[in-house]
Amino acid sequence: MEPVRIVNAAVVHPQHQVAQDDAVEYIARLGGDRRRLGALARGAGIASRYVSLPPEALATLDRIEARNARYREIAPSLSVRSAAMAMGECDPADIGCVATSSCTGYMLPGWSVDIVDGLGLQPGTARTPVTEAGCAGGVVALSRAVDHLRFRQGAAALVVATELCSLAFQRSHDEGNLAASLLFGDGSGACLLASGAGPGLTIIDAASALLPGTRHLLGFDLTDHGFFPVLRRELVEQLVPAAVTAAEALLQRHGLRPEDVAAWLLHPGGARILAGIERRAGLVRSQTRWSWDSLEHCGNMSSVAVIDVIRRYLDDDAAPGGYGIVAAFGPGVSIELLLVRRD
Repeated sequence: MEPVRIVNAAVVHPQHQVAQDDAVEYIARLGGDRRRLGALARGAGIASRYVSLPPEALATLDRIEARNARYREIAPSLSVRSAAMAMGECDPADIGCVATSSCTGYMLPGWSVDIVDGLGLQPGTARTPVTEAGCAGGVVALSRAVDHLRFRQGAAALVVATELCSLAFQRSHDEGNLAASLLFGDGSGACLLASGAGPGLTIIDAASALLPGTRHLLGFDLTDHGFFPVLRRELVEQLVPAAVTAAEALLQRHGLRPEDVAAWLLHPGGARILAGIERRAGLVRSQTRWSWDSLEHCGNMSSVAVIDVIRRYLDDDAAPGGYGIVAAFGPGVSIELLLVRRD
């Protein structure tokens, strides 16, 4: 089988940037408890995020039709922009697969059609949408693109994730909703993958793990007023040990241990998750710094976030080479992993 590499990664954002302190004040003016909001914000590890509409416009969104109309307006162009940046000088004729991820809006056909048309890809390009994996969707899409390329020497693929999490904003005092309102951000991320030897981040193996009895801890409830975030506090205590155990099992398949891993490219699902995995796996901040940087400057962009972490790692001239773990966490609760190596 051909080796498959992540050659390039790119991330774009909508134009509206919101500082975390301003978000607290705005939600408080809508009736939220300022003290509680402040405590949630201080623990989030986020300085600012990007949103698709100005905050005052987000607060006017009501029915699901209006929210989804905004998704249909904004998501396709963001997706084409990130895909074009990731593709760079790659010949469109070489792209044989586009794997996409999104869970914050609905289109049929999906915006992968816009990518094929907008970038001049071949009509025979395989399109694989991932729509129900939540924050783990970026790694799921990467895995499916790898599957496509394994037996296609010299071929290339695009993975594109686009999430407009802010469109799920609800004027509710539910603690999970308040936490989500101060955690999630919007953006689009893309990776260019290629088969065969060469520079980049080689994907060695992939693994998945589903935690039984945890489906109530994370996800969306679809209501007449749009997606309502489900985010339970006990998620962290369930997820952290399971994520480390799953990573250790993936490493053992290749005769490796956690101490053999130089870079942990973790989905920035929240400060408590990142800190918990560091403690459990015995990591230091230099091994996870790309996840913390992404969280601070972009928040949790759902399935886009892990692509942003990969981008930051690839762009970091001081980043260590060697083995890495890419990990993302989604509803189920599910854990999606990649074992990678950068030479």
